[in-house]
Amino acid sequence: MAGIDSEEDGARFIHKMYYLLGFMVGDAGKNLSATHPRARLQLDLSRKYKENLALGNYVMVCVSQLGVPCGRIADRPPGKRDRHGLYRWSSYFSEALLWLYTACLGLRRVERTSYNPVRMKWLLTASTECRAWFLRGIADSDGTVSLRDKTVVITSEPNTIFFKDLLGSLGIHARTHESRGFGYVTISATDAFELEIFNPEVDTHRGLLLRRLTSARTFQRRWPSWLEARVSSLTRDGLDAGAIRDRLLHEDGTYVKLRTIRTKQCQQKKPALGVDPRTPRLRGV
Repeated sequence: MAGIDSEEDGARFIHKMYYLLGFMVGDAGKNLSATHPRARLQLDLSRKYKENLALGNYVMVCVSQLGVPCGRIADRPPGKRDRHGLYRWSSYFSEALLWLYTACLGLRRVERTSYNPVRMKWLLTASTECRAWFLRGIADSDGTVSLRDKTVVITSEPNTIFFKDLLGSLGIHARTHESRGFGYVTISATDAFELEIFNPEVDTHRGLLLRRLTSARTFQRRWPSWLEARVSSLTRDGLDAGAIRDRLLHEDGTYVKLRTIRTKQCQQKKPALGVDPRTPRLRGV
């Protein structure tokens, strides 16, 4: 490909292709021509997060390195389904993109990634870096950072077992579960951070949140006085436990579990022992 004139450039190109394959399994829309052996990619990302603009541009750089013209198109304005609107991109139709879909993902032209599992057992024999870049494409499109239990959750239906095996091939323990007909793969935030599960070459909102979570201070036993006062103040301001947890993480670099915050809130609401809250206090007594 044009512009690849060193071994390092060649490796980066290969990694981008594996990343693009991951995105093709995930969020990227695949439009296959009914009359010609070609396909194009379309990508919509929420404008809720400004980092999605850089993420979408990165995906299109991957597409352009195949020699396929692509770029940003008009944003979709806010509506009932997308309250923040959407950043949007599209490529031209290309035989190269169809080849990725059929030869690499192993799908027939009539099959769709939303319903049909990919046939990619060959990926388990790829290099460690190539497997990691594929998973980054998956995570950047279908991953979520869960603050509740300090994990990264990836929507995996209909490829749950394959994703678990792929993570296992990298030495990462993954749990699977199903909810409302969808399959999910979950790994710890620590494992996700060490793998750099979100693209390390571009700041994504998920990646930023994961870094903030894994670097946050925690207090396992006694809270410092400033934290007690902070939670009391935020509670008086009317914030619920979830909002307080998020505020502490983003503004104070501190992680506290929801259950712990709720316990503290209940303790703060209890009257002092031996004092009837209905009994008026007399000045000077």
